[in-house]
Amino acid sequence: MNKKIFILGINGSTRKIGNTAKLLKRVLDYAKDYAKKEGAKTEILHLIDKDINPCLSCLAEEKCKYPCNIKDDMQEIFELLKKVDCLILGSPTYWYSLSGLMKNFIDRLTAQDMLEPPIMDGKVVGFVATAGLEGSQQAITQMLIPLSSMGAIVVPYSDLFSNAGKVWRTELGINPEKRLAKNLINLTKIVNGKQGKWF
Repeated sequence: MNKKIFILGINGSTRKIGNTAKLLKRVLDYAKDYAKKEGAKTEILHLIDKDINPCLSCLAEEKCKYPCNIKDDMQEIFELLKKVDCLILGSPTYWYSLSGLMKNFIDRLTAQDMLEPPIMDGKVVGFVATAGLEGSQQAITQMLIPLSSMGAIVVPYSDLFSNAGKVWRTELGINPEKRLAKNLINLTKIVNGKQGKWF
């Protein structure tokens, strides 16, 4: 029997029913539909609901350790991340950049990098960003580069973003939400069980 694929959407917006959350939910719904044979479990983690303190830069003094010197909700999140097969990180765009919530979360992932292999090693990842005007592609880049450096595997066509309410490439008759969902499932099936083989 095939293992159910666990996809976690991480919402870096302060709004739990805003544009970023809606875009994340659409991708998760498509992924569930696409993974009918294996089945998929989906969940959205709203960072606004969690107590995540700023990184103290322990790495600069070579004192960074897992599960982090700061005792807050990141310990619970690390345990959740161990269980997921793939993630979708979502952020609104604030001044051509990702949200403070998402930046803080990514900074705090540094502690998992002290493990061999790191928790993010071999996790399949995609990205969602929304903007009132423009800049969402920059926000995606600022999520993609750190996650790739932590060992996550970025899916093809991983950048799903909207500017001024228009999802990029829909004007070409493409459904980027559906494509990202399909690629998340397909790549997860290929790399499933390979955590630690890339480190």
